[in-house]
Amino acid sequence: MIKVSPSPIPELKAFLMPFRRHFHRAESIHVLERYAAGLLTDLEYKSGAAVAQAVAGLSASALYRLLGQSVWDAKAVDRQRVETMLQPAVVGDGVIVVDDT
Repeated sequence: MIKVSPSPIPELKAFLMPFRRHFHRAESIHVLERYAAGLLTDLEYKSGAAVAQAVAGLSASALYRLLGQSVWDAKAVDRQRVETMLQPAVVGDGVIVVDDT
């Protein structure tokens, strides 16, 4: 049931590169890219085990190490995520509205 190839998605890898400063190990940013790639799939359930099974080059143990044992500041990563996503949203005169309906 592999849904994501073992090669990193170039655009996703580029998006995540600025976040590298939050992670002390090179493996962490690789696992983060693989995990994010899995979250972008059409999997019905996106548990760690299901994502690891669907993404080539990702093991459940590596994912659980990143999410549960690695030292990184989740709030700092989230702040940077919001700042990164706001940058293109405030360019020009347009407005983007996201509504769940």
